[in-house]
Amino acid sequence: MKAVVVTRHGDESVMALQELPVPSPGRGELLIANRAAGVNFADLLSRLGIYKAAPNPPFVPGLEAAGVIESVGEGVSGLKPGERVMSFCRFGGYAEKVVIPASFAVRMPDDMTFAEGAAFPVQYLTAYHGLFHLAHVQKGESVLVHAAAGGVGIACLQLLRDLGVRVFATVGSESKGAVVHEECPEARVILYRKEDFRRVILEATAGRGVDVVMDSVGGETFARSWRSLAPGGRHVLFGAASAVKPGRIARLGALWRLRKMLLVSPLGMIDRDRTLSGFNLIHFTDRTEMLRAAAGEMLALRAKGRIRPRVGLSLPLEKAAQAHRRMQERQTVGKVVLTVS
Repeated sequence: MKAVVVTRHGDESVMALQELPVPSPGRGELLIANRAAGVNFADLLSRLGIYKAAPNPPFVPGLEAAGVIESVGEGVSGLKPGERVMSFCRFGGYAEKVVIPASFAVRMPDDMTFAEGAAFPVQYLTAYHGLFHLAHVQKGESVLVHAAAGGVGIACLQLLRDLGVRVFATVGSESKGAVVHEECPEARVILYRKEDFRRVILEATAGRGVDVVMDSVGGETFARSWRSLAPGGRHVLFGAASAVKPGRIARLGALWRLRKMLLVSPLGMIDRDRTLSGFNLIHFTDRTEMLRAAAGEMLALRAKGRIRPRVGLSLPLEKAAQAHRRMQERQTVGKVVLTVS
């Protein structure tokens, strides 16, 4: 089978399309004939060597896949070859075939494309868990969503738009601001290259700040976001996109940018009545019941027309390096997907 392999840590040029043996499903596992793979910033960080959960090179990146069950291992019940499924996976998604635990697989609705399926698991489960399990967003509150035109950002906007909350959304360009307004017309778009988002928020809230921050950026943005919180505010940190800057990137530079994040004092959290939560969805693979329950709720919202993945860029598997470069250059909106013929 063909697969994209990270041969060593470095820029996108370290990825190569290689021929690998077809894996066999073990007990409780499925072999999926992949049709699409989601691309996430975690993949870029894994390639750089600063994503702790990633294997050492050589490895096949990719945390989500959508395809057709080709074969099942011993002990698998309720799923059979020929069924269309989407899945979270612990790497291996950038390949024609991937083995996953059967407990990770979720049947795809008949009207869902494989590209949508590959765009669904990571972004919606991240948004859902952050907003409702950690931040406990309530009607009447205010929420700051960073990278609002990205995959998780758009998922947040879709989940928030009917809740009666006030949304502030940071983006890097007017075209991305237009995307935000398509997804959440009432959102206050902040062009972070032209406006100081903290000043905008404090002026709009009479100095109070926002109740919730959904932060996939980290770095220096984290410090200003933390200081933008209202009393009782909750900051949910689930990414470090700031480590991946446009242009040729080096591991040392990325690590340096991450080290510039504000150190939060526990006593300061008490004094200012603020909460910081951090999470990485990959650790939820040990809590499959929670993942499956959340996926079921998200699919129910999709059936009602409340949410729908926005695939902004679809490229063939062999163009994985181009997909990484486009994300790195901040040239994408919504989800980036690799298709497998």
